[in-house]
Amino acid sequence: MEQIVSLLVENPLYLVIAVILSIVVLLLFLRKILKLLVIIAAVGILYIAYLYWSGENIPEVVTGIEQVLDRALQKGVEFLKQFVDP
Repeated sequence: MEQIVSLLVENPLYLVIAVILSIVVLLLFLRKILKLLVIIAAVGILYIAYLYWSGENIPEVVTGIEQVLDRALQKGVEFLKQFVDP
């Protein structure tokens, strides 16, 4: 690892290539995440439309979904805190 860092520091061309590759990888990752969020939002909208047409009580269902998402978010935060604060 130390050899790679010294190679990048000593050769500016390698450093520029590494930075460009890192930016490309980051942008591709963000693009995939954005696509996933759009798909999740579309499925959520379709689910709410289905509930509306089937005559379900939408506020109760949405409240239940919010509670599940809140619990999942809290568990995710606790899980990440284990790695940040050892």
